[in-house]
Amino acid sequence: MLPIVILHGALGSHHQFATLASAIDADVSVIDFEGHGSANDADEPWTIELFSRQLEKELMDRGLAGARIFGYSMGGYVALDCAIRRPDLVSRILTLGTKLSWSLEQAVREIKLLDADTISAKVPAFAFDLGRRHGDSRWRDILKHTAHLMTGLGTRPVLSLERMQQCSASVRFLIGDRDEMVSLEETIEYYRATPNATLAVLPNTRHPIEKVNQKLVLEHIDAHLLSA
Repeated sequence: MLPIVILHGALGSHHQFATLASAIDADVSVIDFEGHGSANDADEPWTIELFSRQLEKELMDRGLAGARIFGYSMGGYVALDCAIRRPDLVSRILTLGTKLSWSLEQAVREIKLLDADTISAKVPAFAFDLGRRHGDSRWRDILKHTAHLMTGLGTRPVLSLERMQQCSASVRFLIGDRDEMVSLEETIEYYRATPNATLAVLPNTRHPIEKVNQKLVLEHIDAHLLSA
């Protein structure tokens, strides 16, 4: 069986998935998107399309056509876009906490949370963790690049309900019942628009991956990505 590919969310990196990856009963490949973690900086502005093309190239270069992907938050969004563009490369996707419906108002609301000075002053532990993930010299730039990406999503969302009807991959949408960023309503909408999809709600679960019960996620990885 091909390795399970793990994709991180906005502001994330492979560091957040070390424990989960080691617990999966299969080979695992955790990819850092350009500009994140140990990956090189991107040569162009950040967009979903940029990361989707990167994922496409990674899968082709590694001989992973037909990949099975666990995408957390933004990682799930990128995986879905890649699956629609290149159905030959992605066979199964498990998303978790992926915000699927975007508007400019929603993007502005999220961007307000990306001010580096405010994070340093009010949430220093988070600032320290961002530095650990990406390096002290570039975590502030990552916030700016992510704000640009979200502005683009707000003005021109990549995944519409109509476009999701083109997705031939088998998709399972996971959503936490206490997710502060992603609504159950939007997840249900996209689940219904996706031809070969299932939906599951994780109990007592917030958005941050660090707050998620990994045992529950492993059960869905086994059921949807490994056992099928």
